[in-house]
Amino acid sequence: MRYALCAMLVFFTTSAFAQGDLREKAPDLCYKCHIKLKESLTRSSVHFPFKDGKCNSCHNAHAGNMKGLLKEQINSLCLNCHEGIRNALKKDFVHNALKKGVCTDCHYAHSGENKHLLVKAQKDLCWDCHNSLKEQLSKSYVHTPFKDGKCSSCHDPHASSEENLARANPNKLCQSCHIAKCKVGNVSITSAIQKMSCDTCHGGHSSNTSGLLGPYGHTSFLNMKCDQCHNPIEADKKITLKISGKGLCLSCHKKDEIKLKENDIHINDAKGGCTLCHSYHASKKKNMTVKESQLCFTCHENTEKRTTLMEKALKSIRCVPVKNRKCFECHIPPHSNNPLYFKTDDIQTCAQCHTQQHKITHPIGKDVKDPRNGQPITCVTCHSMHTAKAEFMLSFDRKRQLCIQCHKK
Repeated sequence: MRYALCAMLVFFTTSAFAQGDLREKAPDLCYKCHIKLKESLTRSSVHFPFKDGKCNSCHNAHAGNMKGLLKEQINSLCLNCHEGIRNALKKDFVHNALKKGVCTDCHYAHSGENKHLLVKAQKDLCWDCHNSLKEQLSKSYVHTPFKDGKCSSCHDPHASSEENLARANPNKLCQSCHIAKCKVGNVSITSAIQKMSCDTCHGGHSSNTSGLLGPYGHTSFLNMKCDQCHNPIEADKKITLKISGKGLCLSCHKKDEIKLKENDIHINDAKGGCTLCHSYHASKKKNMTVKESQLCFTCHENTEKRTTLMEKALKSIRCVPVKNRKCFECHIPPHSNNPLYFKTDDIQTCAQCHTQQHKITHPIGKDVKDPRNGQPITCVTCHSMHTAKAEFMLSFDRKRQLCIQCHKK
């Protein structure tokens, strides 16, 4: 009796497995239908799971909630294997292409003709978003990696601890190819500039000045007339200025004295004077201002916190300067007597970008008063650039809550 039961168990067990036996093993079974995929194995770059025929490592065989029967959302699926990139995403600066897109925006999932499974040649792929950089190729001096489209030789395409997704801090990155040998005339100043960042003087892409100085810069610096600001430079001695603080700048830039608020905290010599906001040698910007993210939020930390909270609460941020943290697009301390250091009054500051909205706006201006405080209604009466709670960066929901702040009857 016991033997009979065992025989029956073996029979039913093997029969159950037999019903689920595949006609062929993966990937050959998959290629019965997906013929073109098999042909793509001959491309120069093939994704390793696809090459090894491990279709089921990414796809469900029968059904799923994702397009292409993927086991999970694309980025999560990729990062399950690409642990190095997953860890890199914890760094301070993450590429927007990855933050707001998916891996397959840049990489093929199965195979391709470009290295790293890129959907296009590296420079063409980068220029899809960074198209404005192309014009820099027309300048007199172009950095070789930039000219050759080797963007990833200096930038990490995923994430970095450095600004602009640089692979390392500017000095380490630049000096991996270029040994520092800076001179003023025939005098070496290498020892004096060892602790300075290379991008204080040199651009990373191109310039109209030899040595990639700039691309924008102080005229005396680009013309190598250091003696306009510095005392005579001698080898192995400290480089000093003729005049300290903002007095040196104002000895040439006299026209700014009319606009300049002399006692403003932003131009206090103890904080660096003009150089608090402006680069004194070279810059990536025409007005030679430093990068706001490296400056403004060291003091205006609460503004940055409120802005970050606003970004999380709203689906989209319409104000480009706020989204990209370009504070100087709207605020110009200490060169403004307007509230919040706006370039012009707060209506025109907004209207310089929002031209269409300005034509159909709610009545605004000095003749239209806010009943709550008697002040003229302007753009910032309803919109908040850093603490908005509703769409269109409004302080309140426009369907009802916003209007009844003033129109209570």
